[in-house]
Order: sequence, then C-alpha cells, then structure tokens
Amino acid sequence: MTPDWLSALASLATLIVVAITAYAALRQMRHMHSGNQVAALLPLIEQYRSPEMMASQQYVARQMNKDLTDPDARRGASVIPQEGPVRAALPFINFYESCGALVFARVIGLEMLLRYFYSPSDIWEIAEDYIALARKAAGSQTFENFEALVVLERQHTKRYGASLYPKHLPRLTPRERTFLD
Repeated sequence: MTPDWLSALASLATLIVVAITAYAALRQMRHMHSGNQVAALLPLIEQYRSPEMMASQQYVARQMNKDLTDPDARRGASVIPQEGPVRAALPFINFYESCGALVFARVIGLEMLLRYFYSPSDIWEIAEDYIALARKAAGSQTFENFEALVVLERQHTKRYGASLYPKHLPRLTPRERTFLD
C-alpha cells in the first residue's frame, strides 16, 4: 500500500471518529436538556400545588369576574399596586407569566408545560378583563410573556390539534360499567 493510500485511510478513519464523537455529544446534550427541563419543572409543580396558588386559582376560576362587576374592585385592578379582592388573582396570573418566560427562554418546552398545567388559553380567556385593567395601569407589556405563551399554544393547537396524546400509540376505549342500585 502506498503512503497516499495510508494517508487517505487515516483521514477517513479520523472522519469516522469525529462523526461518532459529534453524534455522542449531540445525544448527551439532548439528555442534559431533558434533565434541565425536569429540574425546572419540579419547582413549578410544587409552586402550582401550594396552598397560596390553589387559593388564587380558585379565586380566578370562581370569583374574580364576579368581583370585577363592582366598580371599586375594577378600580383596584387598575392601580399599582393592585388593591382590593382582585389582588388574589396575582399569584395565579403571575405563574403563567413566569411559565411564558421559561418557555421563550427554552428552559421548558411548550408541550411539557401543557401536560402539567391548565391550558394558558383557557386561563387567559377567564382573566381577560383583569388583564385589560392591569394593562391600563401598568402598560401593554404587563403579562406579555403570558400573552405570548397563549399565542404559542394556539399556534401549536392549530398545527397539531388539541390532544397531546402521541400519534403513534393506539387509543384505548374505556368500558362504561353499569351499576345497579
């Protein structure tokens, strides 16, 4: 074998080793990103399940829009810092603001977020009046990460559908049992 052939084979072997190393590095980076998502998600889940957050969530879902029919409560939502009963909505709405920031910083993937928490679009629709009042006081940048998260979720739903169920898995049909009294 001539020295030219040996040089060509050595170059080819080097290329193969570099390609394998690059592939392994990419796999390791993907694994690290998944670990980072889980590490970021766990404190969010803990915060989401906290008594303060649960109370704020219940307030937003059940009482906030009733309170906003009162002119005093509307005024309280339109000042900085917020006053009155509508302040109870802040932890829950701020939670989605933080989630939006984490998604856009690529710390957590959108699908991961949608699997663990209520739909941002649904919360946005419930809280629109509140958000509009808060923006009167603080400007249009108020809750913009939350807004961007909702837009991203709606684009995702339009493109892939509302279900997060993996497309390649078969679905199960639950049996409905008849219970006799």
